[in-house]
Amino acid sequence: MLNKLRIGPKLLLAPGMVLTLLLLLSAAAYYGMVRQNASLENMVQVRAARLKAAADVSGDARHAHANIYQLLAWINGSFAKNRLDALTADIGKKQAAIKSQLNALAAVSDPAERKLVDASARALEAYRKSVAETIELAQVDQSIATNSMQKAEKEFGVLNGHLAQLATLEKSLSEGAYAAAKAEFRTFGFTLAVLVLLSIAMSLLVTMLVRRAMLRDIRAISDVVAELAEGRLSAGIGSKGRDEIAETSRALDHTIANLNQTLRTVLTSVRSIDTASQEIATGNLDLSSRTEIQAGSLEETASAMEGLTLAVKENANNARMANELAASAANLAADGGKAVDRAVTTMERIKASSRKIVEIIGVIDGISFQTNILALNAAVEAARAGEQGRGFAVVAAEVRTLAQRSAAAAKEIKALIADSVAIIDGGSASVNEAGSSMGHIVASVRQVNEIIERISVASSQQAEGIAEVNNAVGQMDDMTQQNAALVEQAAAAAASLHEQTVTLAEAVAVFKIDDGGAGENADGNEFHHPGERRASSSPMRGGPPPSLGASPSVARRAT
Repeated sequence: MLNKLRIGPKLLLAPGMVLTLLLLLSAAAYYGMVRQNASLENMVQVRAARLKAAADVSGDARHAHANIYQLLAWINGSFAKNRLDALTADIGKKQAAIKSQLNALAAVSDPAERKLVDASARALEAYRKSVAETIELAQVDQSIATNSMQKAEKEFGVLNGHLAQLATLEKSLSEGAYAAAKAEFRTFGFTLAVLVLLSIAMSLLVTMLVRRAMLRDIRAISDVVAELAEGRLSAGIGSKGRDEIAETSRALDHTIANLNQTLRTVLTSVRSIDTASQEIATGNLDLSSRTEIQAGSLEETASAMEGLTLAVKENANNARMANELAASAANLAADGGKAVDRAVTTMERIKASSRKIVEIIGVIDGISFQTNILALNAAVEAARAGEQGRGFAVVAAEVRTLAQRSAAAAKEIKALIADSVAIIDGGSASVNEAGSSMGHIVASVRQVNEIIERISVASSQQAEGIAEVNNAVGQMDDMTQQNAALVEQAAAAAASLHEQTVTLAEAVAVFKIDDGGAGENADGNEFHHPGERRASSSPMRGGPPPSLGASPSVARRAT
């Protein structure tokens, strides 16, 4: 019942009960005073007046009876008539007054009183008749009046007896009214005392019930808040009242439920973040290893490209030299017709030059073969580099094509030079045919000149391609350096993230969640530090590197 009231009505309940009981007590006291007043009025205005009236009637009757004896004595003594008439009139007045008083008593009497009053009235009438006869007889004959007076005396005895009974009854009724008033006063006093005690008891009972109802909810809130301060979220109030304290209790229960849900969500997120940070750390270790391998491959590629650059430069120089030799051969062929005399000497020189050309062509052929191999290696490395090595693969393919073309040209030149050597060897035996063969030599030398020019152009293109390859390798080295730096940053970020998750998990572990999550958080949920997790992770190929920047190229870039 009290749980359905709000605080305002609860606080007003005890004072309201006191005021209500005070009003009831006031009404009861007023009713008792009214009853006492009625009893007092009955005693003073009714019982006392009737008792006095009964006493007055009895006294008047005795006085009137005494006056009759006095009248008889005066008649016997022959008193004056006027005095006798006056005394007779006084006796009549007293008897009339007695009758009037009896009539007044009969009008307001209860049955017992009325019975005595009626009997007294009848006795009074009989007495008056006897007295009247006695007075008349006394004026005629005194002896006869004496006999009549005896009858009147008997009638007076009856009247006096009824009046005495009436006085006794009135006295008894007055005493009964007084006793009833006293009993009613005692009853009212006892009833009022009982009502006062009941009012005090009910007021104290209501006050204690209100106090108990309010303090019970307040103590429950205090206990839950104390447990909440200690981190235990399993407690709940579950108040079913309707007052402000019950609303506060339900709001606190709702807050604890929301806090439980929030902490469960935070704990789940912390576990997910911890797992993700561990996976990131493992991935960073793998990426660091792959970056190491890529840095080593780039280092080897850079060294190979340096050797290829030197070979291409040497090839270009040889091509220029071959071009110069071809020009000299052309000049010699042009002057051959004029210097037939010196044909043998010239043929020997041509023979020597042809040997040099054969050697040069061999060198060019070797360079082309090496270029082809290097281009093949570059294509393999570009395939390993993936998307970043696509441009490098195109350049390597172009270089390989140029190397193949150079090899083909070198083979052709070698074949031509072999023919020239055969011709020169035959020229020694057929000097006479030198003139006719000189034209062929000039044409061959021109072809050699064109081929060497093509070799020179191809060498220039190879140099440009290798320069682009060098640039690509440099860019890949830079990107590898940047990747290494990013790997270091990612590793540091993963370690920081894991440390933050550990800190957050330790902060959440203070709370004991009501669905068993607290047990996991406090005991079963393990959040390892980054060093512990890395030590327990599986090793990669060749073992983890000593540092993310330990590769030679990265170290060289850093310096």
